[in-house]
Amino acid sequence: MFTTIAFQESVDPGGVYNQLTAVLDQHVRVSGDDLFVPDLNQVIAVAAGIDTTVESFVRLTSPSMRGMVRFQIDPYNGQSAAAVEPDSPHKVCDLRQNPLQLVAQESLNAETNSNPAAAQIQWTVVWLGDGPVAPAVGKIYSTIATGATTLVASTWTNVAITLDEDLPRGRYQLVGLRARSAGLVAARAVFIGGRWRPGVLGVDAQTDLEHPMFRYGGLGVFGEFEDVDLFSIDCLSVSADAAEDFVMDLIQVRAGPA
Repeated sequence: MFTTIAFQESVDPGGVYNQLTAVLDQHVRVSGDDLFVPDLNQVIAVAAGIDTTVESFVRLTSPSMRGMVRFQIDPYNGQSAAAVEPDSPHKVCDLRQNPLQLVAQESLNAETNSNPAAAQIQWTVVWLGDGPVAPAVGKIYSTIATGATTLVASTWTNVAITLDEDLPRGRYQLVGLRARSAGLVAARAVFIGGRWRPGVLGVDAQTDLEHPMFRYGGLGVFGEFEDVDLFSIDCLSVSADAAEDFVMDLIQVRAGPA
């Protein structure tokens, strides 16, 4: 199991390290720039989007890391003189087989050292799990869903989704996700009654390339749902997008009604 958290802020650090604001969240504790590590306390992946007007740096830091060394995020996604969106292909530090161990309930911060001409939206997305990730295995089908919710920049906005075609009755695992809107940074599934919110980096064009781990079981099982109890999707964007598109990779684990 895993979950997805984020830091995002419109900021000009002025060439010194600055803590990004933790994005307010309903499933983990947040206070200002601090995001408190939940029970899933191992970093299985991390990605950042930083302004590249000058040479820039970005890192994760926590009390337990300071006993050794802060985690430098490199490569990162970067644009100059614009709100930063994920690159194509995505830049991700993939730690699925060698997770970075944190301490539950300690504060986690993302620090960026950049110097844009003016404040720009910059971000860090962190995937937290309970250990090394085993890929999901099974007969995978992909289907399309859409949303029509106006997103609030730098906020997790929940989007109700509509399937392009009805699923046959049964129970399904979500094992991959591609999420697209005009300024999308990240998206995560919100399962009915579920505690965790597993997700992916976003794309803004059909031709963009996502990191391979986000599709076809690369991150394991996001969660399970009944065909009649479809999940919703939280979206984090740099802009007020009003149209969202999703491709979902599914494994059917039971055919027919419960």
